[in-house]
Amino acid sequence: MKKFLLLCTAIGASFFSQAQDCSDIFISEYVEGTNNNKAIELYNPTANPIVMNGQYKMGRDRNGNGIPMLMVITGTIQPYSTRVFVIDKRDANGTGLELPVALDLQAKADTFINPVYVENNSPMYFNGDDSFVLVKNDVTILDIIGRIGEQGPWYVPGDPNTRWWTEDQTLVRKPTVQHGVLSNPAVFDPSLEWDSLPRNTYDSLGFHHCVCSPGPISVNEIEKGGKFSVYPNPMAGVDLAIRGDRDIYGYTIRTSNGAILKKESALGKQRYYSISMPEVSAGVYIIEVEFEDGTRSFQKLLSR
Repeated sequence: MKKFLLLCTAIGASFFSQAQDCSDIFISEYVEGTNNNKAIELYNPTANPIVMNGQYKMGRDRNGNGIPMLMVITGTIQPYSTRVFVIDKRDANGTGLELPVALDLQAKADTFINPVYVENNSPMYFNGDDSFVLVKNDVTILDIIGRIGEQGPWYVPGDPNTRWWTEDQTLVRKPTVQHGVLSNPAVFDPSLEWDSLPRNTYDSLGFHHCVCSPGPISVNEIEKGGKFSVYPNPMAGVDLAIRGDRDIYGYTIRTSNGAILKKESALGKQRYYSISMPEVSAGVYIIEVEFEDGTRSFQKLLSR
């Protein structure tokens, strides 16, 4: 009870940890799909395994109540790797509140949790209007989606389309993010740290691209680099087009485990290129574009 009261006090005072970049786990993906298709992916941005032996908890703040429902999470997350938590609904004959999680989402799960819905104690049953919180040692906030004490769903402030981002969406953390939201935000703008994918998209669960991980792209290159668009995405057929906001030098397309699928360089001073792709399996790929000025940028590329 004492620790629970400490957490409530911490939230009320917008207490935050002094976490350094790439120093502790944070939420890398949020799936708010139809029925019981709910998932949370956690990412370890450090060079060492993190064992969640009970000091880590996560859960939702139901309808902006202001006191998150938290559950203990366990398991080990390897360096620069993820752990995917999915609601434990696997009865193929389940109906109503017991509808099973989609088979392709079940296949992505590392841990199934919270099998029984209880009105006032169901941490994983978020539905888009509940903020979601990750804490450590009961008093240290490691991450927040939404705003504790406020009922969503949330959208981008000022967006003329007022499209909800936390309802019927899959959210993927931007690769430049190096730690979670450490205190309750005054305003939650999901577009600042998240990319939005359509409802019931599970392709990118199980891995996360982040500048914390050793790799070819630095955070400075991403922040200062050019921007580009790729079409169509998800891929349809075998032809792609990329268009940059500055001259493009080359591109690399990788599989989710980093293997190079296709690469070209010295393309000449143009901002538009068409790419003839080989046939690929359904899944998530990464396209990295290098610009003439030496900067680089990348995006997720889906194939269905």
